[in-house]
Amino acid sequence: MRELVANYLNHSLSRRGFVRGLTKAGLTATAAQSVLSSVSSVALAQSAAPAAPAAAAPAAAAATVPAAAAGAATGAVKSFQGTGGACFAEQLIASGVKYVFGNSASEDAQFYEALVDRPQLKYILTPHEGPGAAMAAGYVKASGEPTIVMQAAVVGMANAIGQMFNAFKEQTPLVVYSYRTDQSRRAGRDGFEEVANQEQIVQPITKYTWLARRPDMIPETVRRAFKAAWTPPHGPSYISWHSDYNDERARTEIISQDQFDPRMRVRPNPDEIERAAKLLVEAKMPLLIVGDEVYKAKAAAKAIKLAEMLGMPVTQVRQLYANFPETHPLWVGNVPAGTLRSLTYPMNADVIINVGNKFQHNSPAPIVPRGPAFIDMRIDAASMGTVMLTEVPLVADVGLGLDDLIAAVAQLMTPALKQKAAERAADVRRFAENAKKLRALVSNNPDWDQSPLIADRVTWEIANFADPDAIIVNEAGAVAMHSFDFNPLGGRELFYYYGAHLGSGVGTAAGVKLARPNQQVICMVGDGSFIFGPTALWNMARLELPVITVVYNNHAYSGPHSRVVSNVPGGRMVQTGQFVHDYLGNPDMNMADIARGFGVAGEVVESPAQLREALTRARRQTVEGKPYLLDVQVARKGVGWADKPWTPPLRIAEMRQKKV
Repeated sequence: MRELVANYLNHSLSRRGFVRGLTKAGLTATAAQSVLSSVSSVALAQSAAPAAPAAAAPAAAAATVPAAAAGAATGAVKSFQGTGGACFAEQLIASGVKYVFGNSASEDAQFYEALVDRPQLKYILTPHEGPGAAMAAGYVKASGEPTIVMQAAVVGMANAIGQMFNAFKEQTPLVVYSYRTDQSRRAGRDGFEEVANQEQIVQPITKYTWLARRPDMIPETVRRAFKAAWTPPHGPSYISWHSDYNDERARTEIISQDQFDPRMRVRPNPDEIERAAKLLVEAKMPLLIVGDEVYKAKAAAKAIKLAEMLGMPVTQVRQLYANFPETHPLWVGNVPAGTLRSLTYPMNADVIINVGNKFQHNSPAPIVPRGPAFIDMRIDAASMGTVMLTEVPLVADVGLGLDDLIAAVAQLMTPALKQKAAERAADVRRFAENAKKLRALVSNNPDWDQSPLIADRVTWEIANFADPDAIIVNEAGAVAMHSFDFNPLGGRELFYYYGAHLGSGVGTAAGVKLARPNQQVICMVGDGSFIFGPTALWNMARLELPVITVVYNNHAYSGPHSRVVSNVPGGRMVQTGQFVHDYLGNPDMNMADIARGFGVAGEVVESPAQLREALTRARRQTVEGKPYLLDVQVARKGVGWADKPWTPPLRIAEMRQKKV
């Protein structure tokens, strides 16, 4: 009936056709005439109303059905006529999108046209699709709000695939769109920028991929993409349609995302909660692992409460965020290697509970070893029970799951168990205090004051400089993240990387600052990672995103160098010093010059004293609303490095027979 009303108000259906349609829908003739009378009154009122100024009315919007029209549309659903590009823009607004990140694409002309009269939808032009997608992902991570990344056809999508992979591994709800250059009436002819089954290229690294079959299906396809991406566990989705659909006019529905995408929160099975509580209170040494679902659910305070009730030590396997206060006396540090057996303390855990950590196995041995009882609480049910033996599976939103588990544990806690938990907490506190003293010894390194700087000195200086609530975006490879005392409850926050496709750091930092303009954002990035994605610096300059970027520049891929040496420790590379794959010098790259080319001021730093002074200058620049970059010269450490490493003797200029 909604469509009948819309067609009648759009003058595409006669009075007789309208009544006939109502009777076919099951209304009596009398009821149909009554509806006709009501709708005609609305139409008369519309025609009598003064016209809006031409500049204020979106040219593509031909009709919006009023809610009063016989049950036609509420504020959540409206009929819309316009080009496919305008339909796209309307549905993005209805889906709660504020920012669109994209690279220029002529086939999206109607979408750009629609933006002129929709200032609430802000387009951010990114010079390269990869850092642009990283910027969008950083915005989503820091804001918790939806956005979309747009690219030009399959060629643009190919540039963004690396960051789509990161979003997939990191469970970031990123929606990605690119049109198909092959138009609907000439597809399959191997035309310009055409590839068969374009959407299937990214299917393995997305939660949802779809090709809209008609222009009027564009809004529905957009809604489904956001629904898939934002349904826990989160992940990226990819949508596409033939480019001519953007130009064709369509009549369709625009629906508010909350009507189409109710965000579900799942409570755990109460029987399993009781089993988990019993295991925890009876354990001699329980151990809590936290993960990113804790951060996303804003449940850190609940994780703290559970740990304190049981006097339970807390750790974290590699994730994006710091999900537990690092100054808390029950915090025993991150897992340093591939399994819990690498923890210094505790070494005798008999019950292990994971809350929200997506385990990434980098070793044949499972992260949670055989032996201890394992409780696994997270919404990511698909990956539960695939590697580790799971005593108690708790599929749940971890915020609700922790509520239920805390209540169940409280019912079981006797005075004797409380005393036992207090004694255990005292033991954990003693370890934590001693570990803190040992971490402070980092400054006793005999190379502490050397130039170029050691990486630990750079990190220590940044940690002492950073604001109490600073956000640290880290893509600095193997650099140890010490001295920051991260705390998700109003303290410093960490945005780490998990997918490991290089080039995300600078873009992520720009997106984080866009979402959190009132917090200091510092990007720590290795030189190898930096040169994968420096174009986001231009966005920092254009949008006045005052981010401090610190490049750890040792003119090398140090991580791959060290791992190669460990794989062939006595090989010819080590014997001869001839490493073909890792030295980025000769000539050295000047990252400050690169930054200046994108409109960002910067400087080269060569000593600890210079670093402190440079950080002071960086703060002044950011206070004024300007980004700043420090190219910090860092020493190469490890087996096989020389002051001037060997490079392959390939010099084409010397091979010329003609000097041209």
